[in-house]
Amino acid sequence: MAKRLMTSLGIMGLAALASGGCKWSEFDDLESEAWVESTQKPDNDSSNWAVAIQRGQRGGTGGKLAVLGASQALYNELVYTSTGDVSVATNELELNSQFGLGNIEPDPIFLADPASDDVAFVTSGGSASITVLRGPSGQLTPHQVFGPGRPDAATYMVAPNLDDTAGVQASQTLVAQDDRVFGTFFGTVPNPQPRCKLAAGAMPINVRGLGAVRQAGKDYDDVVVWTAGGDLYLWDGGIFNGARSSKCPDPTPGDGDVTGTSVAPLAGPVASGFSPGTGAQILTFGSATGSFAVLQGHTDAGEGFLHVIDLATLATIGAPRTDRLLRTATVFELAGKHYVVAGYPNAIVDGTNSGQALVFEVSATSGINPAPVLTLHDAQPETNQQFGRGMAVMPFDGKPVIVVAADNEIFTYFRTNLYPDVRSGR
Repeated sequence: MAKRLMTSLGIMGLAALASGGCKWSEFDDLESEAWVESTQKPDNDSSNWAVAIQRGQRGGTGGKLAVLGASQALYNELVYTSTGDVSVATNELELNSQFGLGNIEPDPIFLADPASDDVAFVTSGGSASITVLRGPSGQLTPHQVFGPGRPDAATYMVAPNLDDTAGVQASQTLVAQDDRVFGTFFGTVPNPQPRCKLAAGAMPINVRGLGAVRQAGKDYDDVVVWTAGGDLYLWDGGIFNGARSSKCPDPTPGDGDVTGTSVAPLAGPVASGFSPGTGAQILTFGSATGSFAVLQGHTDAGEGFLHVIDLATLATIGAPRTDRLLRTATVFELAGKHYVVAGYPNAIVDGTNSGQALVFEVSATSGINPAPVLTLHDAQPETNQQFGRGMAVMPFDGKPVIVVAADNEIFTYFRTNLYPDVRSGR
């Protein structure tokens, strides 16, 4: 059952008005007012629901949120009406029984396509394969990536068209393991699958983050790579097509493994100043002056890193944030300004290991503003709540809404001191 919680200063008496199983509480963790809808785990077999979330549609009325559950892996969606009512869609997928995907990694790769309503869950598909479970609105279709056994990173991108003369391809998913990248599919995927070994002189390339950027004069995306050693590279998007592309020729075409080796990168290496572990993100955004990205990196030891880079040069902008316990992030634009929402699911709040999310303004000239514009956490923090373990910005009636995942619970912020109430009739 969902509970609605009101964030405001000076509204102590509202808790006494709760009825019908819904709970009103005061949130005192924001500088101004916020309204938030808290949705509890539906009646399903997952005992660890909302380990990752993504927006489920880019437009239309209301909103839609895609949700992953673990410990009985499943996918389902929350559907929001324009008035803010929330329901669980009937398109739930049981990932183990339907697709053979019984486990979800601690840092699940769950992507939303910037160019469509697609989402993609990228995970190990068993021995020597990765499964990309991809599609819109619960219509997810499995695609196998043959060769690697686990994904280190992935990104949506528009790849160069090699197969026909129909023009620009739809977005596809590029997957990385160690020093190789695999374009997931163009029609029927051959086995073994074309792949590209990334090479830049003597520098080791162990991928931890992937991103995509459109360069001037191209109708496809180039690929941004962040390595385990902390270096940044930019490669031509032709590496998506592996040994089928001139950007990744096969030095031994007769051996049958269809592995090419990349030509020299377009840029890099450029030191980022941080060596990320698994779960790193390259979160791209555009401005009037070019294309940029926020790097989100963390380690198993609890180190965290947020930094802005210029995708034209890979140069870092401003000072990084090195907060401990950072785990995930997302970016959004509002009224001409850019923001990053960062999740710290093991942060201490009021003496409790419950987690929080911080929202920072991001500038293409000065980087990340050191002072958060919003601090979000549960007004009644609970031990091991893991608030902030998943982050999304969901289009809601065409407006961005911050959504935060916690342990078996999702918080949807319909009003904050960054934006007025987005629900109709309010």
